[in-house]
Amino acid sequence: MTSGISSALAVKELELGEFHWILLHEEESADELMTYTPQRFSEPFSDPAAAWAAGYLVLRAMLRRKWP
Repeated sequence: MTSGISSALAVKELELGEFHWILLHEEESADELMTYTPQRFSEPFSDPAAAWAAGYLVLRAMLRRKWP
């Protein structure tokens, strides 16, 4: 099995009308289940689409730094 980076992006409304993007990092697990832990949280956005777009750009930049 190859060792790679596995991340996920989620958007959650933590307070009414405040949407945050959350970067999740996959952790190794003894069983076959996928386990993710929060890696980074954003400042609040008033629109979930804006939170998704901002989170995507952060994830994309992060992957560009790690992969030539």
